[in-house]
Amino acid sequence: MVGDPDVRYPLGPEYPGETIGQLGLTIDATAGASLTAYEGDPASLAYMEEQVVNLVHFLRDDASVLIMGVGGGWDVLSALHFQQREITAVEMNGAMLDTLNGRYGDYTGHLDREPNVTFVNDEARSYVARSDDRFDIIQIRFTDTWAATAAGAFALTENSLYTVEAWESFLDHLTEGGVLSVTRWYFVPRPMEAYRLTSLATVALRSAGIEEPREHIILARSAESLPDIAQTTILVSAQPFSASDIALARQAGEAQDFELILAPNEEPDDPLFALIAESDDPGSLELGFPGDISAPTDDKPFFFQMIGFSDLFDRSLYGGFNDYLARPVLVLASLTVAVLALTALFIVLPLVLTTSRRAIAGTFPLVVFFEAIGLGFLLLEIAQMQRLTIFLGHPTYALSVVLFSLLLFSGIGSLATERFAAVKANPGVSWAIMWPILALLVVVVTLGFATPGVIDLFDAETTPVRIAAAVGLLAPMGLVMGVPFPLGMNVASLKPNAPTAFFWGINGATSVSASVLAVSVSMGWGISMAFWAGCLSYLVAVAAMGVVVLRGRA
Repeated sequence: MVGDPDVRYPLGPEYPGETIGQLGLTIDATAGASLTAYEGDPASLAYMEEQVVNLVHFLRDDASVLIMGVGGGWDVLSALHFQQREITAVEMNGAMLDTLNGRYGDYTGHLDREPNVTFVNDEARSYVARSDDRFDIIQIRFTDTWAATAAGAFALTENSLYTVEAWESFLDHLTEGGVLSVTRWYFVPRPMEAYRLTSLATVALRSAGIEEPREHIILARSAESLPDIAQTTILVSAQPFSASDIALARQAGEAQDFELILAPNEEPDDPLFALIAESDDPGSLELGFPGDISAPTDDKPFFFQMIGFSDLFDRSLYGGFNDYLARPVLVLASLTVAVLALTALFIVLPLVLTTSRRAIAGTFPLVVFFEAIGLGFLLLEIAQMQRLTIFLGHPTYALSVVLFSLLLFSGIGSLATERFAAVKANPGVSWAIMWPILALLVVVVTLGFATPGVIDLFDAETTPVRIAAAVGLLAPMGLVMGVPFPLGMNVASLKPNAPTAFFWGINGATSVSASVLAVSVSMGWGISMAFWAGCLSYLVAVAAMGVVVLRGRA
């Protein structure tokens, strides 16, 4: 916490004699929020009208409002000032709610005691999915953390609120004439986030059966708070915005220094916004500069990744405020190359140099087998982790549930392998050892097709139920994924003086490489493609073991 609760700051020349008290709240070392002093008088919050994020309140009054991401309570205060009828504020971070309404509750005015305000500790998207309520306003303002930027990874983070599927759900939970309001940054001269918001709104509206999305979109930007930085708010409705709505938005803009940059039946200063809103496929538009503004989906939920791997050599991407989009992708590409090179140099090469040629002679199929299962395990693990991050709504849940489940059940599968493989009891290698590996391939392919359906089926359930569903997906996968390694080792041990350390090393090398390859594939081609790449790796393992069996020796 930064600041002095006893200090109040002048609001500015527009509000002579009026002051505001604020404390800075630091989140994850880099992200931030502000706690605002409030003494219970909504009229004292008139300065809220100057914020472009509150444009939606000028268009819809006496409204039922759903706020996604409470932060320091700013949006709740805004809704109170505009005298909205009912306010539901959903916050995933329980510590934030404790800070706002508990430790600093006296300072913030105990917003949880306001009769028309309800706070909910939950993940916003799943809360909406299982809610039977409809809202006049759904508001999302900077509901993400810049903490990943400290590690150079902001553009690599998934966000379940900025996908086509999420916006379809939000639009479906609006009342007739209800509005979805989303606020992001506007960076000059390439407002990539504003372009992508418009693309996302366009695709979501078309997916909902709306043929002319532009009639359903209003986009505004604030005055620049710093050189080349402004805020942009997009308003999206399942019903076309009326002439009255546009007039109210323009009137508010003129009074509060907003600028409408896209509105129905009006030509924007930047024609690209109109092209995006009118396009059947915004992602295919020629931008005239490097960038990807295609609408994120649950399969590629990387809203902030707007630079492709093929764009990295364009020098115009570096420098300025769009730099944070390019550098993380450059880091990922560099990391991929570095990991592959270092793995080859410090794992594979020493193994080759220290293992006798005689020991590894004739073991090429087994080498391929151990390489393939190393790649396959990590590709499937990371792909499922990314899928379930969206499903479970929190990276912590996904990390703990996926890792715990896969490691536990793969360990059980490995322990059970000796019982049904019985390789050492045979004088040679029989076709019987193929059945467990073929079963593995059948299970992972089946779960690959089943996972999206299970996610859709349980998307609206509570967090414990969603965790149970995730474990149900991961348990059979883990059991069969634990089989190949001990099975391969048993087969390898049939050869006198078998180079088992070599096979261990090869498997470890490909596992290390797969960890970064999985992320690269997910960002470049989608999470499902990373999953199917893992399945392909296991298919290669099946073929390699088939060759071993045909030869009748390890």
